[in-house]
Amino acid sequence: MHAEVTHAKDKELEFRILDMDISVLYIIQHEIQKNNDVKFAGVILKHPLIREYMLKILTTKSDPQKSLLDSVDLAVQYTNDLSGMLKLTLGN
Repeated sequence: MHAEVTHAKDKELEFRILDMDISVLYIIQHEIQKNNDVKFAGVILKHPLIREYMLKILTTKSDPQKSLLDSVDLAVQYTNDLSGMLKLTLGN
């Protein structure tokens, strides 16, 4: 997995991400979009053969990097909660 910032301004952030499962990016995108200060958060598949994606965030007030990191933390928390629930349900 590799990520690099391709564009960054006060209220804009764009990443190029390689070799990652797109479903993880969709979960992060979903969490970012819950933030009222976020105007846009999108994931784009740039090339299907090399699994290259773009993640773009536009905010109105908040720092897009902080919005991204907060959303990643929420996605991890959600995944851990889901894992715990499934373990209880399955008896493991």
